[in-house]
Amino acid sequence: MPGRALLLLGSGPGIALSLAKTFSVRGFTHIALVSRDSSRLAQDQDAVLDTIQERGYSCQVKTWSCDLCDFERLGVVLGEVEEWSRGGLEVVVFNAARVAGGPPLEESIEDIEKDFRLTNLALYKVAQWAIPLLRSVKDSDRHPSLFVTSTTKLYKEPVPDLVSLSMVKSSQRSLVLSLHAKFGEEVHIALLSVGGVVKAENKVISPENIAERGWGLYKEERGSWRREEEVDDEAEGQ
Repeated sequence: MPGRALLLLGSGPGIALSLAKTFSVRGFTHIALVSRDSSRLAQDQDAVLDTIQERGYSCQVKTWSCDLCDFERLGVVLGEVEEWSRGGLEVVVFNAARVAGGPPLEESIEDIEKDFRLTNLALYKVAQWAIPLLRSVKDSDRHPSLFVTSTTKLYKEPVPDLVSLSMVKSSQRSLVLSLHAKFGEEVHIALLSVGGVVKAENKVISPENIAERGWGLYKEERGSWRREEEVDDEAEGQ
């Protein structure tokens, strides 16, 4: 019987690290972290291992350095993760985005193109690899999932000074919902959408609470899978 593996693309402090920690102490045996920042990856790996050791659990944590816009390298990494997880891949989290930019007419076409490549085309490539693997997970106690961190706001009302991020997040949402419509009965494909700036001191949109909500999304039973979990302090009256 294979273990349970989580692949997190776009590792880093905040939501990603909290998700890795949450899954690592709740029965997952393999945590794969991918980021283009190798020094930060080492810190993330240490932080997850510290959490595992503090709780007395056993879980392997491995890192891969990769610019997700480099599709050739990304393909190599995905193949290595598949081999390393030994048939146990159960959850893929896509958390990559450039949260920066400029207003309309000032943001360069080149940067917009790079942002689309990162948030949409890289996700599309990951989905092409991950969904067939996740569709093969048939055990009743497994929850094959592809989650994408997103926003509750930008697709409804863009932020003018972040025109590129607003554009690519809107199109990313369309991609995720299209994948959900096609494959959502076999794989839990959903958005983990956050409304606001994530801060540790926030009650609702703290990394820890968002990770808990992500875990709740993962634990939903087949037949009741939702396409989005919204974590929004305004909606929850905080």
